[in-house]
Amino acid sequence: MTKDSPVPLDGVALESITRADIDDAELRAALSSSDPLVRRRGVEVCETLAEEGVDAVRPVLDEVASLANDDNAAIALRAITVLRTVVERDPAALEGRLTTLVSTAGAEIVDVQLTGSSVLATLVVERPDLVAPYVRRVIEGIRATEPDPESEDLSDVVTDEVTRRTIRDHEDEERKRRISARHTLSNVVVAAIESEPRSAVDAVDELVTLLDDAYPAVSGGAIDALAELAAEKPEAVAPASDRLVDRLDDDSVSVRARAVRALGHLGDDAAVPKLREVAAADANEDVRELATETANFLADAS
Repeated sequence: MTKDSPVPLDGVALESITRADIDDAELRAALSSSDPLVRRRGVEVCETLAEEGVDAVRPVLDEVASLANDDNAAIALRAITVLRTVVERDPAALEGRLTTLVSTAGAEIVDVQLTGSSVLATLVVERPDLVAPYVRRVIEGIRATEPDPESEDLSDVVTDEVTRRTIRDHEDEERKRRISARHTLSNVVVAAIESEPRSAVDAVDELVTLLDDAYPAVSGGAIDALAELAAEKPEAVAPASDRLVDRLDDDSVSVRARAVRALGHLGDDAAVPKLREVAAADANEDVRELATETANFLADAS
């Protein structure tokens, strides 16, 4: 901060900045400013500093992490970029600092959700124990951002066909990015539960809410997550048995196959009759074979 200006980081030259040039108190003041332009400058400085190493931004990681779902998308995306660098170099540095990053799972701005999901996907590979306590929050975000599979009919409000087409194309692109983000987040949930199943035992109800999701990547991911839980603690997943049986009639081959696998992990022989039906009549040969093997396994184990 110069003597002539009370604005934090005013006059800082990003292209030549080093850690020695920045005062921690001034950087914190910028990151906590009510002025989005000042916050953005603070995050831009952190982006540059992070390239030096995690230690260069460690003193202000709390402030940076708190901006991951900022109302200003440009600030949020830059903050997430800093966190990505931290995850790649020292994921342990984010311990206790994940709340806001996890909240991007339900971000209204699709690019924030998409970027945040990719950082969580990297983190869950390196340190699944850090992500596992937030499984319920991630699931809530996935559920809250389910897009409508069909484009809105604009014929009553937009008369020009070219304009309607432009809007539809934009909505379709947004939907694709939203689907991609939710798919990634579903994989994050599965990976976290696979590594730390007992930490997600209380998330069964939330996972069940995703079984009817319009997108097979999400409903299938929820089934996989329940399968991982069932393998570790079948009694926790037992109340969801009927819902898993329902998914044996899903239009998606992948979802049906995953449901068969989950029922095998659950070990509930009440599913055998339905599995026999699937084994005899499913349109997919692989699903029929898997259903046969699972039905036989459950019958023999009873």
